[in-house]
Amino acid sequence: MAYRILTSAALLVALAAPALAADEIRPSGPAIVLSVSGGTLLQSPRPLASVFIANPDIANVQTPDQGGKDVLIVFGKAPGKTTLYAIDIDGHVALNQTVEVTGPKTVRVMRGNTSYVWSEAHEHAPNLADLPTGSTVTMPVGAAPATN
Repeated sequence: MAYRILTSAALLVALAAPALAADEIRPSGPAIVLSVSGGTLLQSPRPLASVFIANPDIANVQTPDQGGKDVLIVFGKAPGKTTLYAIDIDGHVALNQTVEVTGPKTVRVMRGNTSYVWSEAHEHAPNLADLPTGSTVTMPVGAAPATN
């Protein structure tokens, strides 16, 4: 008898669990791609009540003081990825997108106490074969060495 009661209770808990779970809303659509110090203006399909950026060190989001409540300005602060969510006045998710901020790729060459840094912003990338003997090169993960 106790076995039947435990089996019935376990079955009821298993059936009720999905009803208690919240829906997860992940970012959708193409990513918003910005450069560091770059920005873009987004217009929501509906007036917004609140906006959220997951990592404010990577990107900033603002709503203009004047104008409609359906406009957002997204500004890139540092390289990386974060997520933007905006909730409309009815409590529905109006925007849910990944924000990707890109920055210049850099190469740092160190020899003793001397350090050299090159980035995409420079006209000429270093030719790694011309670096001083004994130099070490550090690069971001996934980056390829510059070639001339």
